[in-house]
Amino acid sequence: EYMAVTPWGDLYPCHQFVGDPKYLLGDIWKGVTNTAAQDEFRHCNAYARPECRDCWAKLYCSGGCAANAYHATGSIAGVYEYGCELFKKRIECAIMIQVAESQDRAARGEDPGVQLGAPCAACLTGEGEGCAAPGEG
Repeated sequence: EYMAVTPWGDLYPCHQFVGDPKYLLGDIWKGVTNTAAQDEFRHCNAYARPECRDCWAKLYCSGGCAANAYHATGSIAGVYEYGCELFKKRIECAIMIQVAESQDRAARGEDPGVQLGAPCAACLTGEGEGCAAPGEG
């Protein structure tokens, strides 16, 4: 998704890997030359991690931060469990806040905005592919 560029033109997968020779991807003149590291990052996502397979939050975090996983487990393919639990709690809180605000708006007679179980805009317009409100798909 992004890269870190040092003042000397070195390319790294992110700022947290700067200075680690294993993750030096290349430089701004030659481009990416360390294809092994590039491939390692290609397989660093929620779909490649067995621990993420059944997680309800995998599409929100995409498997978490590779640098955190690396520092916690020694591998970018690892799972930083504390970060994972913290991320899920933040998402749960955000959902609860949205539901509470929606209920407050509905109680005032305003458009509640977010409604649990309501079809999404794509379903309402017929543009949705395979998405539907619970019980409709």
